Amino acid sequence: MFLRNKTTSHGHALQLVESYRNEKNEPRQRVLLSLGDVPLCDEDRSCAKMILAQRLEGHADLFIGEASPEVLALVDRIATELTVQKQRSRKAVVPATPADDIAADVLVGQVTHERASELGPELVALRAWEALGMPALLTDIGLNPAQRTCAAVSVINRLCDPVSEHRLPEWSQGTALVDLLGDVALQAEEDSYYRASDLLRRHHGRIEKHLCETQKRLFSLKRTILLYDLTNTHFEGLCAANPKAKRGKNKQGRDDCLQVVVGMVFDEFGFPLAHNIFNGNQHDGRSLPAMLRKLQANLDGQEPDILERPLVIMDGGIASRENLALIRSLGYDYLVNASRQGRTKYAEAFAQDDQFCEVSDRSDRPPVSVRLIDWSEGEGAQALNDHLVLCKSPARGLKESAMLSTAETRFLADLGKLKARVESGKLRDEAKIQQALGKIKAKNPRIQRYYDIKLISYDKNSLLMWTCLDEERKSAEALTGCYVLRTNKDRLDADGIWHLYMTLLHAESGFKALKSDLGLRPNFHQKENRVDGHVFITILAYHLQRFICHKLEQQGDHRSWESLRRVLRTHCYATIVLPTRGGDTYRIRKAGTAEASQKAIYQALGIDTSELPKHRFTMSPPYERHATL
Repeated sequence: MFLRNKTTSHGHALQLVESYRNEKNEPRQRVLLSLGDVPLCDEDRSCAKMILAQRLEGHADLFIGEASPEVLALVDRIATELTVQKQRSRKAVVPATPADDIAADVLVGQVTHERASELGPELVALRAWEALGMPALLTDIGLNPAQRTCAAVSVINRLCDPVSEHRLPEWSQGTALVDLLGDVALQAEEDSYYRASDLLRRHHGRIEKHLCETQKRLFSLKRTILLYDLTNTHFEGLCAANPKAKRGKNKQGRDDCLQVVVGMVFDEFGFPLAHNIFNGNQHDGRSLPAMLRKLQANLDGQEPDILERPLVIMDGGIASRENLALIRSLGYDYLVNASRQGRTKYAEAFAQDDQFCEVSDRSDRPPVSVRLIDWSEGEGAQALNDHLVLCKSPARGLKESAMLSTAETRFLADLGKLKARVESGKLRDEAKIQQALGKIKAKNPRIQRYYDIKLISYDKNSLLMWTCLDEERKSAEALTGCYVLRTNKDRLDADGIWHLYMTLLHAESGFKALKSDLGLRPNFHQKENRVDGHVFITILAYHLQRFICHKLEQQGDHRSWESLRRVLRTHCYATIVLPTRGGDTYRIRKAGTAEASQKAIYQALGIDTSELPKHRFTMSPPYERHATL
């Protein structure tokens, strides 16, 4: 066998070629593998050939020290593809070996294993992908087998170990997806994954609706609560080809980066129902109408009892008067958290401690006290008659106080630095002093309003002075830990409304998973369609994660996906190498025995590891391979 560069109509391709003699004893050549455009110099090709020959003959790798990482990665790829090629070959197939077959004269001291590939997380993710009916749906949409496989690998990677499309071929070759999905997963190149991303994005509406219906059917879900929130994903680059990329308020503090805003609706069980991608400078409140239209489309056709007066829960920044009226017009109820600044209107009501009662079911957690009052806004037919729940949380108050203290320390330090510059004469221009002061105030909006800052000028000099507004500060401190919930839903007491609002934590945990475990940000794509595809693949990965976790939660297992993945990662596929005294070498490719903790997860998810593919290879002198399937 040797490697050669072949010029094709599409460019150059590196080929693995084998020399042989035909039935007439004439010398011929045949291409075993076409590896695509892999730039290798003559020296690297020669080195790769020697390492590959030793690898296939079972000898030690004598030339590894002389090879570059690129050459070694190429050799691993060729060895893997040759193995998979033999697995699907129907030539020289011998009957399958019984489970109790005995290989005599095995050289025990030389027994080893090779090609260990992570199996556990990928197997669980693939079974979730199948349980949600994604292969059948993508077939109906019109994706061919190769495209369906690339779509599955893209989403499973985002769940198990997020990497870029550029690195997906390398990642997939190092996992058991090659064994589970076949050689299509092995042969795909990065362009295949980009095209799969484009196809998924193009059909995202149909896919999202299918998942919404399938999850409802599999778990008999009654969706009466809808959770709406927004997050963002910023870009490492100019992203000039994406008109949605704008600068806006970034939740990671990366206001220097362009971004897009992602709006999502979850149900009370944490399953995503709809998503939308907005411009990076999108105002939270203006995003709601578009999201409600998309949500209506995804829920259209579901049983009426599921859509009977659902309750939309969201933060106060989204709950403008127009949005609340829109929600009512669609037949929904709403529950929102009023803005922090708005709580000052209820200072007197918060001071009446005897009117509050503690929330139930919090014996093992910090207490929360609530009070229900009626409230109306507007007049006549346009009036909004709602219920307000005043909430007091000492634990939340401590957190707010700590945040305020940190902000105050930073604010005073910045004022001190500015004062030193002014008094030393390094900064004399009054306009520039006011500009620097404005930046400090903008940087610390929550604390600056409690200070009166004056710039005094005399004899061409300036003096910066400030005093704390004690009354305003005390009034604010009295309201730390207090917040206001607003709803139009009747027949609920304060305790019930508070517990409903806490389901918003499902949306927050969903966004946390999207942004941390599933690689939503930062986003390294530059084109609009690729950015949208990246976001949608991340959301699909979260569908798989929520399916897995919800199924386990039904059986009392409330571990996070991060914990489950850590447990499952040690379950692998491997090829056991059994050399014999007679020269034959048996190679048995199979999954390892799952540990007790792994078996428990598999059993809870209905996964039978005994049905996983197994293969046996026999290498006999002069090392001609035969495959047993």
